[in-house]
Amino acid sequence: MRNLNSAGSRLILVSILALAAPAAARQAATQSPPPPAPQDASADPEANRLRGSVIKFKCKLEPRSATRPWKLDPVEEIGGSGVVIAPGKVLTNAHVVHEATEVLLETDKTPLPVPGKVIAIDLGRDLALVEVDDADFNSTHPAVEMMTGLPKDGSRVTVMGYPMGGESMSTTSGVVSRSEWSDVGHHKEEGMRVQVDAAVNFGNSGGPAFVEGKLAGLVFSGMDKGMADNISYLIATEEIGRMMAEMKSGKIEGNCVLHATTQTLENPALRKKLGIGASTSGVVVIENKDGPLQPWDVLTKANGLTIDNKGQVTIEGGRKVDMACAFGRFDRAKDGTTIPVELIRGGQAMKVDVPAIGERDGVIRDRQNGEYPYLVCGPLVFGPLHRGLFDAPDFEGRRLMYFGGGPTLQYLMDTRPSKGRDLVAVLCPLMSSPLARGYNVTSGQTVKTVNGKTFTNFGEFVDLMRDNADEWLVLEFNEQGVERLVFRRADFMESTEKIMDANGIRQQASKDIRDRWTQKPK
Repeated sequence: MRNLNSAGSRLILVSILALAAPAAARQAATQSPPPPAPQDASADPEANRLRGSVIKFKCKLEPRSATRPWKLDPVEEIGGSGVVIAPGKVLTNAHVVHEATEVLLETDKTPLPVPGKVIAIDLGRDLALVEVDDADFNSTHPAVEMMTGLPKDGSRVTVMGYPMGGESMSTTSGVVSRSEWSDVGHHKEEGMRVQVDAAVNFGNSGGPAFVEGKLAGLVFSGMDKGMADNISYLIATEEIGRMMAEMKSGKIEGNCVLHATTQTLENPALRKKLGIGASTSGVVVIENKDGPLQPWDVLTKANGLTIDNKGQVTIEGGRKVDMACAFGRFDRAKDGTTIPVELIRGGQAMKVDVPAIGERDGVIRDRQNGEYPYLVCGPLVFGPLHRGLFDAPDFEGRRLMYFGGGPTLQYLMDTRPSKGRDLVAVLCPLMSSPLARGYNVTSGQTVKTVNGKTFTNFGEFVDLMRDNADEWLVLEFNEQGVERLVFRRADFMESTEKIMDANGIRQQASKDIRDRWTQKPK
């Protein structure tokens, strides 16, 4: 799967397997022949109206190194597309503007590029909203109307944008192949996506797709050439609507998910053991750590939708989609904090409410725009484990996940709310210092105790390091076969400034914990 910005593919969809397996395991894909030449808008008033709302993006990204958070990676210049959805508000893909220090917008109506400001970013749905404070631009680039619901399969679709290979807008067309609940955003978060066969290329990212003159979705990926022909994907307008509603509420939380593992109910022996008749369908609960579901519950309905024996539900248009859709479409703003489900437990039919929560507040979570907390002490750099680390080419923690016996893999797979907990890790190998002689440190190993004291999160870890007054500093780690580190505390702390100078580190701590670190010990 690839995202379509003009500087080349920036990998944002990462699975647990992708952390350990070669890139060939990921889906790949698109395009066939070059897109056809743009149609003459002047001959088609409807096309002319729509083209006036399609925007070209030119962005400068300054990604911050996840393993060395004080350091900026080389500047990237990328292009993309977008569409005006409200006066002065342009929608695009998150990966087009994520970590951008400069966002410029232009069309054939702009004599000079116009600056934009990112006011909302939703990595999980790969959506971002950019605000333009330019009266002339806003008056000449009207908002489009968004489609309500999903486009019908077989509908004619028109894709507009600014792909690589030219400066002018490109228009391609095709049909809607299907709609499905599947990967749409960063680290394989799921949402509603629409598959089309219209040709798209690098630079089409964030561009609109229209059905009957209305916005039917936003281009976000295509299949790499060689694996499939003419398969491209749109983020459905319902995902855009949910992001906008969450933005207004003050927090973009992402779609709800069921924090439970289940299995299909197709096997005859399994059905007989559970006493399930032929007229009943559903899935069997294996585990739900926080409840209220129990092992061997047969989940038959969720959010009003009947679950079949393969774990699918039927939505509008007779479409079969993964049952996760029943939870993901639940609207917390309108419908409350719990999702109604129906189940069979011990042969008895029951109704139960499960919490309406997403998967973005886990112990290991995304941190946007390079805002990576860190603390430099002696030759070590500490910070909370976050998902961006696993995209870093020099992060060694991948092998510790599987062979180190630590908690990383467990928490990568467990997306329940963290309740304030972090895993604190060493972010990069030991920096050069006589104090580090004889020690071997792997980036990604997680701290268990500081002088025998445990902690809940990175803030508490910072407090322990700051307040420690013992002669010796002893760090122990969670992973098997990882050395404990022992330093004379005074020497360890005094070495920090010299090590920072040698490595070009201007600040000992990220700005979010700087004040905390400089507080007097309690």
